[in-house]
Amino acid sequence: MNPPNRDQPAIWGCQSAFAIPVILTFLLAVLCLSFVWGFSQTISLSRNFSQAYRDPSGYWGDSQMGTDGCPDRIATAGCLVAAFATVLDYYDVRLSIPAVSSSTGIARTGMDPGILNDWLRTHGGYGACSQDPYGNCCLEWTELPREISLSSHENRSESGIDVVARQIIDNALRSGYPVVAGVHWGASCHGTTTRNEDCHWVVIVGKFGQSYEIIDPYNSDSSRQEGIKTTLSRGVFGNYIIDRYVVVAGSAPAIRLAKVNLVSFFKPGGLLYPGETIQGLLKIEGTRSPLLLYARVTDPRGRVSYAYYGSPSSTILSYTQQKRSLYLEPRWFTAHEWEWTRAIVNDGQLGTWTWELWVEDVARPGLRLGYDISAYTVAEESTEAFQPAISVLLAVGITAMIITLIYALGMAINNG
Repeated sequence: MNPPNRDQPAIWGCQSAFAIPVILTFLLAVLCLSFVWGFSQTISLSRNFSQAYRDPSGYWGDSQMGTDGCPDRIATAGCLVAAFATVLDYYDVRLSIPAVSSSTGIARTGMDPGILNDWLRTHGGYGACSQDPYGNCCLEWTELPREISLSSHENRSESGIDVVARQIIDNALRSGYPVVAGVHWGASCHGTTTRNEDCHWVVIVGKFGQSYEIIDPYNSDSSRQEGIKTTLSRGVFGNYIIDRYVVVAGSAPAIRLAKVNLVSFFKPGGLLYPGETIQGLLKIEGTRSPLLLYARVTDPRGRVSYAYYGSPSSTILSYTQQKRSLYLEPRWFTAHEWEWTRAIVNDGQLGTWTWELWVEDVARPGLRLGYDISAYTVAEESTEAFQPAISVLLAVGITAMIITLIYALGMAINNG
């Protein structure tokens, strides 16, 4: 830095001397505010779920909850199931549902509110509760998957969070444990019942100062699988006051070196015909090493195998019963979006095919760093597929004939 010009007022040295105390004062103020307002801690979730999500078939929002005739559906009463599905996914808990027990009629493996609900229905996860007129509709907390443990507490403040509850929640977040909390936001639940607590369930995932970050499992956009990331004071239904809350502990989730999201797997509607092309896209972030991509396929007969390409230039998929990566060599996924396959649907088995996708780090085999599941149906082509086009052509032809007749009639009248 050049020295100050002697012909200019001698203020340069004073500014430098003044800058150090100002910076120190600012840092001290920030430090003090951090003690006044609290700490900053956020749990990183790879996915979270909305209870209201519906795909074209209605899954999972329209799925029936409980047993013995329980009338509830996930979309309207499944906030707690969606909250626990989010937490179980955070701990990399995967459940397998056979076709006979699946609300979709298809065998499924993974974690989402529909899978968890089907698992609870067949594992004694629902019991009777006073607010439901009939059926077993209430979650049995002791029958959740054994990979997690619960510690239940109550908030004793009617206007916020009491000192003890705040300390417990803060310690849980510091340890990387999400907190599932029952909340209310007014004199009664939704204004339609006399209940005034545990009206809704959310997942507390972070804290910045005195504000707690949550995942609200209710998203009014039923086309979105994700819940709403917000704060307790700005919940979907209003300013949330915690009633009961549960610290959910489990084995520390694996370091997610990559995030995998299946963006597009088949054309809208999921119906394919022999000879058409299926396409898959992956969104992968944070890759630090080469990865192996796996595709486990369940065919319409329920047989499970691994899809793979026999050579780097091949576009024909082969299948084997042994675990084998889709591509024989590990790959660096550097782009945020990457097309993983363009495969032609063969004219083999008609029916529904289910694909499970995940990646593994070559240095840590067996550890899934991302997971997704999807399905499509191969149907036999028929003339029904062309009926709309035929109808349009017929309508156009008839209209043209009518116009021609009217024109000819008009010309005849004029000539007459």
